Amino acid sequence: MKEEYLRTAFKLLDKDCSGKIDGIEIRMLLQGEEMKDLYTDDQIKQAIEECDIDGDGEIDFHEFLL
Repeated sequence: MKEEYLRTAFKLLDKDCSGKIDGIEIRMLLQGEEMKDLYTDDQIKQAIEECDIDGDGEIDFHEFLL
C-alpha cells in the first residue's frame, strides 16, 4: 500500500510521464508565490545529484524510494 502512495506521488511530480523527475519538473512544483524563491536552480541540481544513483541527471522511481 505504501508503495502505491509513493508511486502516485511520483507520477504527480513526473509531469511529462517520462518515468523520471528532472529539474524542470521540480522547478514547476516550486512555482507558487510562497515557494518560488526558496531554492536556486543550483540547489535543485544538487538535490537531484544526491538522489541520482545512475548519474543521468534525473530521479527515477527506484531513486525516489531511497
